[in-house]
Amino acid sequence: MRPPFSDTDRLLRLAEKNMKEGLGRLKRWWSNKYKRPPTDPLFENQTAAELRLEMYEDLLAQREEILERMEGESDMRERRDLHERLSKINGMFGFAPDQGQDDLIDEWERDLAEGRVPDLTKKTVG
Repeated sequence: MRPPFSDTDRLLRLAEKNMKEGLGRLKRWWSNKYKRPPTDPLFENQTAAELRLEMYEDLLAQREEILERMEGESDMRERRDLHERLSKINGMFGFAPDQGQDDLIDEWERDLAEGRVPDLTKKTVG
């Protein structure tokens, strides 16, 4: 049995705080992109705002590429893969996995998730 308070408790609270404030997500994104630890001076010498801006720009570019690929993709397996990647990116922005900023795209994503080919000629929802 461990004592009622330990370094483990403190570290767990710190990790929860970092995730809540977005620092944990930022560290993970940066480490994945650059294949370096977040203790690297390249990470530590930037402000949180600079890092977040870079992350958002990177994610928006990825999101745009995925949406363009989805538009011309007819292979349902590939479309599902693209949909999963898009959901992860939306999650990085704090959106629900199946909710973005655009109702039409959300409808397309629901169609894909349910195995239907979305109507890409549609201009608006409703």
